[in-house]
Amino acid sequence: MAYFGHIKGKHLGIVFYFCTSFLHSQVPDVIVPVPKTMIVENATVPGGTNNITRTSLADFDKDRVLRQNQNIMQEVEQHAKLQEKMMREMKADIAQNTSAINYLLPFRSKMPESKYYIEAFDKIVLADTAFSIKDNNFLVENAFFEDQLDKEEFDAIIKRSGEFLIAKMKESGYDPNSNLSKNFMLFQFFSETLQLKNSKEKHLPFRYDFEDYMGIKNYSKMFVTKLIETGAGQCNSMPMLYLILAEEIGAEAYLAYSPNHSYIRFLDDKGKWYNIELTNGMFSTSSYILQSGYIKSEALQNKIYMENLSKKEILSKHLTDLAGGYIHKFGYDEFVQKVIDKALELYPNSISAHMIKANLETRRFEYVMRQLGINPRDGQDLQNIRHYPKAIVLLDEVNSQYNFIDNLGYEHMPEEAYQKWLQAMKDEKQKQDNEIISKQLKGILKPTLKN
Repeated sequence: MAYFGHIKGKHLGIVFYFCTSFLHSQVPDVIVPVPKTMIVENATVPGGTNNITRTSLADFDKDRVLRQNQNIMQEVEQHAKLQEKMMREMKADIAQNTSAINYLLPFRSKMPESKYYIEAFDKIVLADTAFSIKDNNFLVENAFFEDQLDKEEFDAIIKRSGEFLIAKMKESGYDPNSNLSKNFMLFQFFSETLQLKNSKEKHLPFRYDFEDYMGIKNYSKMFVTKLIETGAGQCNSMPMLYLILAEEIGAEAYLAYSPNHSYIRFLDDKGKWYNIELTNGMFSTSSYILQSGYIKSEALQNKIYMENLSKKEILSKHLTDLAGGYIHKFGYDEFVQKVIDKALELYPNSISAHMIKANLETRRFEYVMRQLGINPRDGQDLQNIRHYPKAIVLLDEVNSQYNFIDNLGYEHMPEEAYQKWLQAMKDEKQKQDNEIISKQLKGILKPTLKN
């Protein structure tokens, strides 16, 4: 059994085992040799004659041996009683200590600012599968900003963007009923400068924001509201805005994952699938996605990568995003457990939700270890966990969770490897693939263009 560290790092590999045999040591049997009978020859007996007399000491030696054995047995008995007393005292100390241990993380959800997350969670769960991606996404981001975002303004921006897309489709002669036409228009909206004729209204392409793209320093860097405000986003905000706008104009599109990344997939009118990589504004091939080197065959078999997310799985993503914002602001607690449990109920193989769960269970175990005064990274010190059955259960849960993630086929992709992969999206081969796919789609669109 091994205790593992946080999911972002490598396994710590601290071996954990139980040593209980010393509690049941025994005192060995003591064997005292009995001496032979002593014979005294030609001894002079006081007041007697010089006759040869034989005197036996057997009775004397038997008494001495008996006394020695009795003393030893008394020592053994006293030792046993002392050991029993020590065990009772130790168990009493452990019981008293255990009763004072909190096996749940402190509830930060009692803080006033956390109420927005609790309210958002209730609304998202209540929506079930009949929900709006736009509304749920707003709930997630508004909870982080403590209800300071303007919902009417956000809705108005999405509405105007949808109207612009429909108007541009009409101006370009695209079939408004074609899913390919709608998605190609969306692709152009993200990757090109668009302007309506006889109008000053212009839309510039979105840019990829390489600075703090994981939101470590500023979590709102991953938000759709930040993308709309600045025109720059990353692989979370761009695909999410795409889905919101697709929902607005009635296009069918799907979110899919690759290591540390998400992208868009859609189906044309003849049943062919296309991948849109919004971080560089290009169409990409499935072979390119596999070139990252961090997609195992097990991951594909368990459908954690390169699969369309269903409606329920998108709802699970909203909950995972909600948990991520909560953790960034308040840290891990049992409210996070509640959110992630629901997320995994909706999407059992969600790698994002499982990673949060692994971190949560690790933090809980370490919290209990601090209370017990045990260093979980010290193999010898960790042996003391044997006195605390509940702590052993927590350790088993941590190890089981990491094993589950490993079995899903997850492999950690270092930040430098991800950045290198992002930069490679702009190489000549990707540009050529994008041009080929774009020409093919324009060729397919021509018959649908209205004269």
